[in-house]
Amino acid sequence: MIPEGFMVKTTNSEYTALTIILATGNKKNRPKNIGIEKFEGKGVSYCAICDGFLYRNKSVSVVGSGEYAISETNDLINVVKDVTILTNGELAPEFRADNVRIDTRKIKELQGNDKVEGVEFQDGAILKTEGVFLAQGIAGSTDFARKLGIITNKDTIVVNEKMETNIKGLYACGDCTGGILQISKSVYEGTVAGLQAIKYIKNKKGGE
Repeated sequence: MIPEGFMVKTTNSEYTALTIILATGNKKNRPKNIGIEKFEGKGVSYCAICDGFLYRNKSVSVVGSGEYAISETNDLINVVKDVTILTNGELAPEFRADNVRIDTRKIKELQGNDKVEGVEFQDGAILKTEGVFLAQGIAGSTDFARKLGIITNKDTIVVNEKMETNIKGLYACGDCTGGILQISKSVYEGTVAGLQAIKYIKNKKGGE
């Protein structure tokens, strides 16, 4: 956020706006059948900014190979001891940092008892790690929300009947708000969010 509103950074440019509507869905792009559910909240995280401080001076892993994985790694490298980017068989991203390494081997499963203790690869090798951050594909609405300090409930963004989040000028609609995951709901919520955003902008400009 910036004093006048918000700034959105993309790979090619930056945009400023008085309001933002989050409507990018809520699909979790994560590896299947490697035991993620067992360790959610016990070493598996979806947000480096939210949980990175819990792993200060520890060795962690980031699962992913694209811009999202690089972004999460950047949020971790000044907090943790070291980061291993696990591409899970995908092409390795370009990343240079003294405390970052990249491993392209396919993941078999996460290991540990009460919490994550390591990652086993298909070739039988084991990488010791104290935390695993999932960052495959691109970030969804709830990933953005947590970074901005928006209140969430599990994998959904908390909004009121006006599609307002707890941050003024920031709205959310569609699958990311939970409930019935149908097009009709998303269209309705999108309409409400759009109208409220227009009203918010008019009020802001009227008060200048």
